[in-house]
Amino acid sequence: MRIKLGRFAGIDVFVHWTYCLVPIYIIYRLKWEQGVPWSVIGVLMIMLVSMSICVLFHEFGHALMARQFHVTTKDIIITPIGGLARLERMSPSPFQEFMISVAGPIVNLGIAVLLGVIVLTTGSDWIPEFKIDGLSQFPAIMMWINFALFLFNLIPAFPMDGGRILRSALAFVIPHRSATIIAGVLGQSCAVAFSIYGILSTHYVLILVGVFVLFAARFEMNQARLLEEQSQVHNTPPPAY
Repeated sequence: MRIKLGRFAGIDVFVHWTYCLVPIYIIYRLKWEQGVPWSVIGVLMIMLVSMSICVLFHEFGHALMARQFHVTTKDIIITPIGGLARLERMSPSPFQEFMISVAGPIVNLGIAVLLGVIVLTTGSDWIPEFKIDGLSQFPAIMMWINFALFLFNLIPAFPMDGGRILRSALAFVIPHRSATIIAGVLGQSCAVAFSIYGILSTHYVLILVGVFVLFAARFEMNQARLLEEQSQVHNTPPPAY
């Protein structure tokens, strides 16, 4: 089930129902188990919503870049582990796939730079103490969060952005299916690493990310294989990437 937030730039934006479990979990753990004041919880909620908005901007980066190459975005969905811009198709050009994939992380980098300018002009500390006692350190905290999102999305774990960037780069010199297999195997390796680290460190979100990347990479690899087999059956060349 999805909750529609609205339609922006001609694209429907939804929130997956599981996202609503995040604030409930935060309130339960902090208020009812630890007795944290409501003022602190309120600041955390503001940061949660702000981070989700940054994720939404990230997905619009993909969607609006795709539009430049005449690729339509079905919708954008915000989930507890990130966002998803559902494109009708991936561009058959390695250059276009590269531009579409890199657009999202670049948006986060741009937000981080903008917030960095605010931190610089206001004389705030570059390294916040991450004390949730108000919003005085909000720009610095969000700056580092966006920089972390930029770096995290560049991890070559296909089909995450970094994995798609890698595949598009490989597709310039080798067949698309081979590029997909290489990026997919690397993505599955990263997924296993995410899951193992998540189990050892009890960061359960990383376990979910690992499982998602593992199955998504396998799906993409199978799709590439099917496309090539269909092109051979119908005696047509495979998609020109």
